[in-house]
Amino acid sequence: MNSFTKAAQQLQYSQATITSHIQQLEEELGYPLFDRLGKRIALTAVGHELYIYVGELLTAYTKIKHISDNDDTVKGELRIGASETMTVYKLGPVLSQYKKSYPDVRLSLVNDNCIPLREKLHAGELDIVITMEPIVSDAQLISRTLFEEQLVFVSGRDRAASSILAASGECMIFSEKNCSLRRTFEAYMVEKGLDVSNQMEFTSMEAMKQCIVSGLGISLMPTISVAALLGNGDMKVIELTGEPLTFYAQVSYHKDKWLSVAHKKFLSSLSKHFDY
Repeated sequence: MNSFTKAAQQLQYSQATITSHIQQLEEELGYPLFDRLGKRIALTAVGHELYIYVGELLTAYTKIKHISDNDDTVKGELRIGASETMTVYKLGPVLSQYKKSYPDVRLSLVNDNCIPLREKLHAGELDIVITMEPIVSDAQLISRTLFEEQLVFVSGRDRAASSILAASGECMIFSEKNCSLRRTFEAYMVEKGLDVSNQMEFTSMEAMKQCIVSGLGISLMPTISVAALLGNGDMKVIELTGEPLTFYAQVSYHKDKWLSVAHKKFLSSLSKHFDY
């Protein structure tokens, strides 16, 4: 987070309380844990060393909280991260059934792009993440593919271009820079030598779709996110050149993560729903 203010907001404490606790801990240890760099902070070498032990303590604390768990009384906390597309189009039934089956589990869901979600997984801020992107290759994570999803270039129904090669120079509608979809889109355009100087960047997938329908430009989307708009004729597919572009819905968790019964039950629910 690099900020006591953001930490206080997330923990729902005052900044003064957070600062006081940090100062007390530093006084007790006899070393500074953070370098104060203007309005930003960074862990010192001692801070980094302590962080490892804190992670071990939190893991032990989680195990203690779940010590009486069994298949009849599943409880505790489950922190899930998911991409917007997965949440909107795929996870509703899974989350609904899980909450009905295990009402004592405190369930939270964070929506973000795939790259930030994995960063939160590495930092221990999330337990499980569900993304749609190219196959994840990370030695620190255990990842499983749920299903494949084809990507399609789309435009408004009145746009003249019938192929992506013919659309060079037209307005290209991109998602954020830390989004896997954006990276795949840009890599394809560079490979084909297409002009992307005329472009716009959006942070909302829904806003992107509505602007495409209005005729603003062309974008690359997962098929499931535009199926309804293609079906009713508000959008049309722009043919690509070469092999189809494919993303993979994947569930990931850290290889060193201790999985409680609540975690295992959720992974089992995903497995049954997507039959992987």
